[in-house]
Amino acid sequence: PAPPTPPVPPGSTRGPSPDGPVWDVAHCSLVDGHLVLGRDEEVGTRGHEPRGCPVGAPWVLGDPRVTYPDERSGRGAGRSAESDASPTSQFSNVKGLLWKRLRERKGRGVAKAEPPAVTAPDGERVPSRCGSRESLLPPPGAAELALSGADVVVRPVHGSVVGERFCFQVITGEGSRSFGCATLAERDRWIENLRRTARPNKDNCERLELALSLWVYEARDLPPRRRLRCHLQLDGALFARTTAKAAGADGELFWGELFQLAALPPARALTLALCRDDHPAPPLATVTVPLAELAAAGQPLERWYQLSGGAGAGERVPSVRVRGRYREVRVLPIVRYKELAEFITFHYRELCARLEPAIALRHKEELAGALVRVLQSTGKAKAFLIDLGVAELDRFDDREALIFRENTLATKAIDE
Repeated sequence: PAPPTPPVPPGSTRGPSPDGPVWDVAHCSLVDGHLVLGRDEEVGTRGHEPRGCPVGAPWVLGDPRVTYPDERSGRGAGRSAESDASPTSQFSNVKGLLWKRLRERKGRGVAKAEPPAVTAPDGERVPSRCGSRESLLPPPGAAELALSGADVVVRPVHGSVVGERFCFQVITGEGSRSFGCATLAERDRWIENLRRTARPNKDNCERLELALSLWVYEARDLPPRRRLRCHLQLDGALFARTTAKAAGADGELFWGELFQLAALPPARALTLALCRDDHPAPPLATVTVPLAELAAAGQPLERWYQLSGGAGAGERVPSVRVRGRYREVRVLPIVRYKELAEFITFHYRELCARLEPAIALRHKEELAGALVRVLQSTGKAKAFLIDLGVAELDRFDDREALIFRENTLATKAIDE
């Protein structure tokens, strides 16, 4: 049986504000369960200044309490072993410097006296250059977000809302903030660390993961020559929006945009709102789709939806064509997956050979993606891809034109 729907934390269904500031995560630090933000990192949502910090910069050097994703558990180590294997990786360099400093401290045996703080001419305190506790303290005027309590929510933010590609949102009982990262890997690393800080026992608890995949294809019977957007709202909160495009003289408009929304709060309905680019509110027309309808289909559901409120007397009703899938995944405690992970790690060749001819194409994509993610966490993803590739070469030895060109588990795994 499915687990009961978890209670909705206060404000968790609130989406990020399109006009709100985006904080540069390169100027933030995670200290004692608090996300510390400096004074000068708040910037507008339209156009960050270039970031000069390396990927590992958010983690302050010299504090033994600061940990990295691959040092927390065996699963994290397997996942990051390949991504940070490069000797020139800034992330690896930061870890090396951290461990070197910790070994030097242990070798000395006696803690070195902390140098006095330097005072600036205007009376403000300048943080010490050494890797001490004092370098982690926020300067005057800095802000902090407490990551303790059941009401803390950390989730990715779609770039169409805040104007930045790699962003995440932290929601607490006191409010919410959006943060911008330089790369997708940096964003995922921050999200994982903040979630583990807020809920250290996350992997040992059963939970429900909610995700929405939605293709917004096209619309018809629209007001001609108006620049329009389609807003995606969950229970009234904006989570994504298409680009603004002008409808043709025939009232047709094509977007063809895919939205992958993960780590969603519990919600009941998806609302598609058609808005003018120059006057976003109120919407010209809307339609509400129950999420239970998308979840019950078991596969992506594609159809035309008629929009209400967008047609005058004698005019045709506007409609939009979308293809969506809503998934509710019940995640068990990680110990329950131990035997499955061991079986996949040691028997993936036999498993793929048996399932390859027996499953449909869409199932091959899901299976290949799941196998890659599981084997990435156990450190076997590279061997898995090599074995599938060799099997592909052997199978099409006499037909070289078909190698890696068919819809096989090997090609889908490589794509993943």
